Amino acid sequence: MVTIRVAPEDAVLALRERIEALNVVKKDGAGLDYYDFVRWCSKTWQTVDRIYGQGSPHSEELRTLALANCSCNASLQALVMAEEYHARLLAFIDEIRAGKPE
Repeated sequence: MVTIRVAPEDAVLALRERIEALNVVKKDGAGLDYYDFVRWCSKTWQTVDRIYGQGSPHSEELRTLALANCSCNASLQALVMAEEYHARLLAFIDEIRAGKPE
């Protein structure tokens, strides 16, 4: 059974809201606006911390999907990272619904 700090329905709703918020991250010619995506990441980390607790494997997993310090090619890199975040958040939702860890 997965350990979460909020009701499963609230956790799924919060994760879905972060996925939906990803759709409004500003786009530029090559991908996503780097700084807008970083803001989205920050809010997403806070949401996952509220659900699983700070320092949980889920929180740390998302934080390791970090963007490089160099902003060259950052828009394309942010787009690739957004796809990975999307997949991981969906996996978290599936895990909560199943009631067991991956």
